[in-house]
Amino acid sequence: MKTNTQPDIQQIVTDSIIALIEEKGLMPWQCPWQNDQVPSLPYNWSTKAQYSGVNVLMLWMRTMESGYKKNAWLTFNQAKKLGGRIIKGEKATSCIFVKPIEVDEEENGEIIQKTVYCRKFFSVFNLDQIEGLKDIPSTVVSPQHDKSELTDAINMIANQYCEQTGVKVKHGGSVAVYSPASDLIRLPTSFRDESSFVSTFAHELIHSTGIKSRLDRFKYPRTKEDYAKEELCAELGAAFFCAELGIQGEHHQHASYINDWLGVLKNDKSFIFNASSAAYKAYTYIKSGGICK
Repeated sequence: MKTNTQPDIQQIVTDSIIALIEEKGLMPWQCPWQNDQVPSLPYNWSTKAQYSGVNVLMLWMRTMESGYKKNAWLTFNQAKKLGGRIIKGEKATSCIFVKPIEVDEEENGEIIQKTVYCRKFFSVFNLDQIEGLKDIPSTVVSPQHDKSELTDAINMIANQYCEQTGVKVKHGGSVAVYSPASDLIRLPTSFRDESSFVSTFAHELIHSTGIKSRLDRFKYPRTKEDYAKEELCAELGAAFFCAELGIQGEHHQHASYINDWLGVLKNDKSFIFNASSAAYKAYTYIKSGGICK
């Protein structure tokens, strides 16, 4: 009798994130900033395509654990094709390939078509683990911004998005918040530094994508778990923006959600997958000026 020996991918990834939070007190999206390097989103050195969703977190975690100085990755076959060799003793990092599959299911006596997602692990190696490659970057690839330019950088992204979608932004008060009812982002007039402004603004911009007329992410009435998921989505989306701009973002105002996240992670193995997917979708939606791709 054959048994199903397929690994539970969602549970494996979730358990590793829980361990990172409980044992080291670190969030996966903090990983790029634990090293003396310019942070950026991980990408494939051969195709130049960025990794997305939960794969960003998995590669960031490995970067933190191993101290890699580059954010570029290759599969074994890609490295071999480019003339590279995996350094003896180096271990691969697992990523996840997701493929949607249409299946027929019976429901109330009728056959309906549903989309299910097939997940499989695949392995990649950081460029620091590969020798023999030519023309590899000496440092990570990331836009370089002077601290005085960071506000202009996020404002340029936000202005295009807000003009296309109608999101309003006002400055004043002592808290940063997005109001779905008025479709308004309110930001304080003073921040500790440019990085704090960028990360806070990005966090609220991600929230603004959740209403029905945009990415339709909000649920009503909201449960405690719904709030936790939305805050994690905004946290991750802000981290993606901070990584792209090459800065260290801090979100101390959301630290109270950590226990909520842990609680949901332990009860829902799909939580981090759904949140990271939603965050990346929101991040690319804002960058495209409010256009779904």
